[in-house]
Amino acid sequence: MYKFLALTTITGCLFLITSITSIVYENNHKDKEINFEYETYDSSTVNRLYSQKKIFDEKNNIKLKNKFIVSLKKKPLNPNIIEFRNKTPNFNTLNININEIDLDFLSKSKKNFVKTLLPLISYENQNILLERSKLKNIKIFLDDNNTLQKTDLDFLNKISKKYKIKTSDKHKYDLVNELLDRVDVIPNSIVLAQAANESGWGTSRFAKEFNALFGEYTYDYSDGVVPLLRKEGEKHLVKSFESVNKSVQSYFNNLNSHYAYKDFREVRKIMREKNNFSNLNLLIEELDSYAADINYIKIINSIIDINKLHQFDAFSYSINNS
Repeated sequence: MYKFLALTTITGCLFLITSITSIVYENNHKDKEINFEYETYDSSTVNRLYSQKKIFDEKNNIKLKNKFIVSLKKKPLNPNIIEFRNKTPNFNTLNININEIDLDFLSKSKKNFVKTLLPLISYENQNILLERSKLKNIKIFLDDNNTLQKTDLDFLNKISKKYKIKTSDKHKYDLVNELLDRVDVIPNSIVLAQAANESGWGTSRFAKEFNALFGEYTYDYSDGVVPLLRKEGEKHLVKSFESVNKSVQSYFNNLNSHYAYKDFREVRKIMREKNNFSNLNLLIEELDSYAADINYIKIINSIIDINKLHQFDAFSYSINNS
C-alpha cells in the first residue's frame, strides 16, 4: 500500500468534491479484493444490470458479429443550464479524514463501500484537475507566443492518447480546447451511485472477485469475465481489473473519452462556462446511454437521494499528507 501524496488545493474547480486521507490499493493481485463487509444480496440480479457502454479493442473487433452498438440520440440541451451565475456556488470546503465522515445513516456494507471508493474517486479527480491546470497554462502560453515548448508538446501528445483524441492535422490551439472538454472532473455522488448500482454496493461476484465496479464490457478474453446470464450469441465480457483503483481509473477515462458520453461532456462544459453547477441532475440525464434499462436515470437519482450521496460533493480536493 502507498499513501496519497500531498496535493495543492486547486482553485476554480467545477465541483468541490471530497478530500480524504487514505491508502490507495497497490496494483497487485495480492491486494485485489475489496475490503467490504458483505450482506446477502441477489447477485444474479446485479449481473443482469450491466450497462455499457464502452467497447474495448473496437478497432480489432470490427468483424465480430452481434457486436454491441450504443444507440445515440441527439436532443436539445436543457435550458436550465444556460443561466449565468456571477459567483462560485457556496460549497463548504473541508479537509477531513475519511474516518471522520458521519456515515451512520448507511448500513455497514454501504459504509465500507463508501469508505473504500471515496478516496480513490477524490484522488482521480485531483489528477484530472492537475492535468486541466497544465492544459490551461499551455493555452495561455500558446496565446501569448503562438508556439509551444517541447515539454508541452510531449504532454499534449501523451494526454491526447490517454483521452483518445487524434492529433494529426490539428492545430494545437484546437487540440487544447478539445482536451479541456474531456479533461474535467466527475462529481463523487454520480461515481458512487453508478458503482453502487452496477456492483450491488460491492456485493456482486464481479466486484468481489474481479474488482469490476462499473460493468464495463470488453471482447478481450485476457482481461474479461463471461457474464453468467449472457444470452446465446452474445460475445461481450465484463472487464476485470487487478485492483479497485484501476476500475475507478477506467470508469473516469470511459466517461471522459467515449463517444457515447459526448452529450454528458457538452453539458458539463456549458455548466463550467456559465458557472452554474447547481443541478447535477442535468449531468445524470446525459447518462442514459450507460445502460439499456429505460429507468436507469431514475435509479441513479434515487440511489443518490436515498443514500444522501450529495453530501460527498461538498468537500475540497486537497488531501492531507498523514
